[in-house]
Amino acid sequence: MVDEVDKLVAMVTDLSILVTEVNIVWQNNKDWWVDTGATRHVCFDKSLFNTFKEVTNEEKVFMGNSATTEIKGGGNVILKMTSGKELTLSNVLYVPEIRKNLVSGWQLNKFGFKMGIESDKVVLTKNGVYVGKGYALNGMFKLNVIVVNAMKENATSSTYLIESSNLWHGRLGHVNYNSIRRLIKLDCIPTFDIDSINKCETCVEAKQTKSSFKKVERITEPLEMIHTDVCDLKAIPTRGGNKYFITFIDDSTRFCYV
Repeated sequence: MVDEVDKLVAMVTDLSILVTEVNIVWQNNKDWWVDTGATRHVCFDKSLFNTFKEVTNEEKVFMGNSATTEIKGGGNVILKMTSGKELTLSNVLYVPEIRKNLVSGWQLNKFGFKMGIESDKVVLTKNGVYVGKGYALNGMFKLNVIVVNAMKENATSSTYLIESSNLWHGRLGHVNYNSIRRLIKLDCIPTFDIDSINKCETCVEAKQTKSSFKKVERITEPLEMIHTDVCDLKAIPTRGGNKYFITFIDDSTRFCYV
């Protein structure tokens, strides 16, 4: 009987060592997982925070299994998506006892993000702009992100803003990227990576150059020659619900009617 108990204890000990080793192998403190059931963003690694403040009032977080655990602090975490866009998570809770870094799906929805889940893949967008994606793994969705500016002092960040060169290029009326670099140096706009520049579809369509026409002298009477053109608003309707407009310009008087 004693031998059987010793064998059982040895088996339990070996199993405990195996489970511990498995947790050590698979646990990555830089992985971030989307949790639609979490009401707050949670991180268990203090070094991943961009800004951090300790909590001294012994505040606790309520877990899904009815257990509670202490909150040691909180702050902001900056995640860089594979698309090159940077997403700042604000008011992230620092909970050392939790096993995974969680991105709250409810918080993302609250700040205007849209999550599309299909074929073991989750896609994040905001106002129709692609933000990033993640893939299903072990029953959850793991985001394809890296943490940037971890614990960097005096770092500037904006809550739930996706800072990228393409976004600011559009915000500033499709200005050239050299001007954006000057604005960054003057601290007029937030600092972000401007090395990865994608071709702007709007600039390609709207800023194509053409050879100048030869000078033409003609004498026309009103309504004798009308120039007309159709402009497509790229599926973005006006306040009246129109998706395109037509212009009519009289060659003689230059009178324009839309």
